[in-house]
Amino acid sequence: MSQSSDIERLRALSGIKWRYFGDDVIPAWVADMDFPTAPAITDALRTMVDASDFGYNGVSFDDSIPKAWAEWSERCFGWRPDVERTKVFSTSLQAIATALMVGTSAGDGVLLFTPVYPPFFGMIEKSGRTLVEYRLDQAEWRIDEDLLRSAIEPGTRAVILCNPHNPTGRVFDLDELRAVATVAEERDLLVISDEIWQDFVYPGARHIPFASLGAEAMSRCVTVTAASKSFSLGGLSCAVAHLGDARVAEGVAALPPHLLGGVNALGARATLAAWTHGEPWLTETLGVLRTNRDHLMARLASELPEVGIAMPQATYLAWLDFRETEIAANPAARLLKHGRVGLSSGPDFGAAGEGFARLNFATHPDVLDQIIDRIGLVCHPPV
Repeated sequence: MSQSSDIERLRALSGIKWRYFGDDVIPAWVADMDFPTAPAITDALRTMVDASDFGYNGVSFDDSIPKAWAEWSERCFGWRPDVERTKVFSTSLQAIATALMVGTSAGDGVLLFTPVYPPFFGMIEKSGRTLVEYRLDQAEWRIDEDLLRSAIEPGTRAVILCNPHNPTGRVFDLDELRAVATVAEERDLLVISDEIWQDFVYPGARHIPFASLGAEAMSRCVTVTAASKSFSLGGLSCAVAHLGDARVAEGVAALPPHLLGGVNALGARATLAAWTHGEPWLTETLGVLRTNRDHLMARLASELPEVGIAMPQATYLAWLDFRETEIAANPAARLLKHGRVGLSSGPDFGAAGEGFARLNFATHPDVLDQIIDRIGLVCHPPV
C-alpha cells in the first residue's frame, strides 16, 4: 500500500486520531497506532460478525479472559495473576476509577508521579480526592525513595503508578518499584498500578509487575491492564484488574449489580484472540516501533539538538523538551498553528509538563519523517 493511499485509509477511519484536527494536519497525539491490528484478531471478529454472534455471553468471557491474561502475564513477565481475584472491566480507566472510589474516601490524598496521563487528574478531582504530586526528575525521570517519602502528605491514602510510564517512556526498575512498595507499606497506601504499556518494552529494559514484588506488595495493589494498547484495540472496550487489595475486592463485590455495565462481546473476543494468538504480530510490531524510535532519536540529535529527549525505554511515545527552543511557551499549540502537526500538549500532563509536548511515533516511516520535518520547520523557520 502506498503512503498516500494509507493516509487516505487512516483519514477514512472512525477513530478520533485522524479526525480530531483538520485534513491538513498530521496527527501524532492520542495513543493509537496507525497499523492494522493482528490478523488473528480480525479473523476472530469476522467469525463473530458472519455468525451474527452478538448474544449475551458475558459469563464465558468472565471466565476465559482472566485465564488468558494469567497465562500471558506468566509467559511474558514471570507473574501469574490469581484468576479468582481478577475482574473484567470495560476499560482500564473504569477499573482505576472503581479502585479509587472503593479503596479511598472523599478528601483522601492520591499521589501521582508527574508528568502523567491526563485523565488521572480529573479522576482525582471529580471523585473528591486530593492530588498529591511527586514530580519526577527531568533528567532521568527516576523515583527516589527519600523524595517519595517526603512527598507523602498527611491524609494520603493511595498511589497511582503508571508503569511503563506515560508520557516519558520510562520503565521503573526493581529498585524504584521496591521504593514504592516500602513507602506504601510504611504509610499503608493502596497502590493502583496501571500497566497497560507492559508489552511495549525495548531491549535493555524489563517490565516488572508491581504485584510480583511479593505477598505484601500484592496485598495492597490493584493491577490494571488490557490488550487494547498493545493490539490497537482502543475502541473495543475490554480490560482486566487483579484485585490484590482485599479492601478493594470487597468494595467492588459490594457494588450494586450492573453498576459497572458489561464488556462488549466484540472487545472480549478481540482480547482473547490477542492474548492467545497475537504474540507473533506483537513481536513484529515492537520491532517496527523500535526502528521508528531509533530513527526519531537520530534525526532529533542531528537536526534539532536543542529539543531534549530521553530515550524511551517503552511505549511508542516521545516526551519532547522544547524549553531551549523558540517555541518553549506553548510548543504543541505553536506546532499545530505553524507546522500543522498535532502533538499532545505538555501541560495536559500536569504542571511538570510545561515546555514539553508528547509525540506518538507509532506510524509509518514516511509519515514520521513528515512529522519531524514539520517540527524542524517551526523550530528553524526559513529566513
